[in-house]
Amino acid sequence: MSQIFSGLSQSISEKKTHTVDFTSVLPTGGTVTAGTAVHTPPGNGTVTAVTCSVTSPYVFVTVGPLNVLGVNYVDVTATFNDANTSTAHLVIDTFYPDVAARSGMVDIINELRTLTEAGANDYSIANQVFWTDKQLNDILDMHATELEYEPMILIPGRKPGGYSYKDYFVNYKWLEQDASGTSEFIIKDINGGTVSAALYSVDYMIGEVSFLADQGSTIPYYVDCSSYDLNAAAAEVWRKKASHYASAYNFSTDNHNVQREQLYTHAKEMADYFLGMSNEGVSNVSLERADDTY
Repeated sequence: MSQIFSGLSQSISEKKTHTVDFTSVLPTGGTVTAGTAVHTPPGNGTVTAVTCSVTSPYVFVTVGPLNVLGVNYVDVTATFNDANTSTAHLVIDTFYPDVAARSGMVDIINELRTLTEAGANDYSIANQVFWTDKQLNDILDMHATELEYEPMILIPGRKPGGYSYKDYFVNYKWLEQDASGTSEFIIKDINGGTVSAALYSVDYMIGEVSFLADQGSTIPYYVDCSSYDLNAAAAEVWRKKASHYASAYNFSTDNHNVQREQLYTHAKEMADYFLGMSNEGVSNVSLERADDTY
């Protein structure tokens, strides 16, 4: 007997383990003793090596990277303790290129998921699963502020007999971490020289840089980095969720009244809420005539 597992998804650059349960085809008292798997790529794609491990009644199949977009097939054969075999056919849709975000964006993406209730597998459209880290990273990139040679603010701290000068602040929050690459967060001195990262630590959430040694009261520092408007990104995610829920409708049956339309209304309200708190929302500014005299 064979089984078909369809609707599985995986990006071309992803390495993923799929679990195949052979319980329904095991003989009474039987166990799975071994497992093998063979990958068939779409078109003229490259065959990828597949690894298996067994914990009866399961065979765990690790697949990827798959290298080419399309529908991939993996045939998984389990051998039972009576020497009989059974084969499961995995149908893996590989219709999106990448799910991984830049390494320095992990904390920002986790916070964005918190603000938007964006799970890793909320729904799918055209075989593309929402929300991957890469999708959220792309939305955040739409709401980034690129800082170049941005002056940092020195905040003195008290110490016995006077002040210490170790803490500097960037006037922005939610900064991309240097885990994305050494060019993503750079502190420079007044001459444009790069300051060694071994001399300081960074709280990227609040934009605080703490030097290990006292820098004195007159040493200026500057930073090249990227800051992200989390509220604007959250509004964007909620707008996309509202578009998805727009087709939801209310229905009543057997004494049940299901108000699915509230999903759309809620998502739209949340989009408006976060937009209002973002840098892109409506704000008040003071205007002054240039010809005023005092």
